Amino acid sequence: MLDIDVATTARPLRTAWTVTVTGLLVMLVGAVIAARYTPFWFDPSECGLHDRCVTPESTAMLQAMWWVVGVGIVVVLAGLALTWRALPRTPEPTTAYPLPVWGRAGAAAIVGVTFGGVLGFFVLVSMFFAVQALPVALCVFWLLQGHALVWVQLRTAPPRRSVRADWTIGLSVSAVAITVGALPAVLYRALEPFAIANTGVLVAAVLLDQALPPRAGRLGEYGPVQRRAATVIAALAVAVVGHVVYTAVPWPKPDATPLPSPQLQPATRPPEKLPTTSNVPTPTPPVEADTPCAPGDLTWSTTGWDATMGSRAVTVVATHHGRRPCYLDGFASITITHGGRPLQLVVEPASIAQPGLPVAAQRVGVAPGGTASFAVFWKGYGAAADQTTPQTLDVVLPGAADPSSVPLSDGPAPFDVIDGATVHIDAWRAGVH
Repeated sequence: MLDIDVATTARPLRTAWTVTVTGLLVMLVGAVIAARYTPFWFDPSECGLHDRCVTPESTAMLQAMWWVVGVGIVVVLAGLALTWRALPRTPEPTTAYPLPVWGRAGAAAIVGVTFGGVLGFFVLVSMFFAVQALPVALCVFWLLQGHALVWVQLRTAPPRRSVRADWTIGLSVSAVAITVGALPAVLYRALEPFAIANTGVLVAAVLLDQALPPRAGRLGEYGPVQRRAATVIAALAVAVVGHVVYTAVPWPKPDATPLPSPQLQPATRPPEKLPTTSNVPTPTPPVEADTPCAPGDLTWSTTGWDATMGSRAVTVVATHHGRRPCYLDGFASITITHGGRPLQLVVEPASIAQPGLPVAAQRVGVAPGGTASFAVFWKGYGAAADQTTPQTLDVVLPGAADPSSVPLSDGPAPFDVIDGATVHIDAWRAGVH
């Protein structure tokens, strides 16, 4: 913070700085809580270890933390307003370390390189923990760099204006430098262009200040050139704050669902046709069996991955390699594991041919070397699901205790589902359908 020791301003300044730090702490609390509900970028499997999975509860919590961060920003701005009011309206009486203009420009360059390289790195790292941490890091960066620039101006330059004006200009220049530095950083995706652009703006501000005619006193006593420069800097600062607030608040998106057509609809409509795994099923003669199939007598595979109108389906095939016929009945129980963590799914029996009608379990006999299968179908979540983290599929037969692993034949993550999704299981069929 600033090194100002004036009896009439010491207490108001302490109050103002306390309010500012309180706002930063509120923002930090929101970012820390949001990080607990944000999957870790480098290892999505840790989502299951730290309860950081994407669920309706976590989505609501992340939106709430945006409001916490927004409240913290408001408190910080209130603290800065109190600081501005408490600062002296007169220039510093003396210059502690007088430097020529090139010395002050060099000091500003050191400030820009140091803060741009060190704090810029922490701003970049903050995004990997939670998006809500980015405004916190930017706010800390802005305040520390701005106060460092003000300290350089007050301690090395001759008195030219009031302390309040120097403080206002220093924070405004810091905001402009961060904004200008972000442009090449995003374009080149590197930290070095940010540090260079940030430093360039600080040095340019020192040189421009030297070029302007000296006018000690209040900011309102400056000439038209200074007033226009201050107006431009203030407008840029307001634009930066407005952009941060706009991106931080989760504004509701308009509903893009088309309205229903006023055309007349038929009284009845056939049930939606979900994708089937085969257009022409292979007929299989019935097999008489009086012994249930043991998990150890079956080998598993998947086939017929299909997608139509947002729905997806796959056929799970069991091949019997025992010596005697056996039968399969009831509905199999499945578990889809994503990155080593079982997904929390709603598994319901349903017919893939007629999804709107109930389906009854049936017993299917399987001869040695024969096959039986059942269909699994679901409404796909598309890009909302993680399609890169490997998945596994386990099947548990009715009455069995141990799961059987089913190899997947359609990429590392063929099930585009998330926690809470509904997956339908069809009845057993003889052969492959």
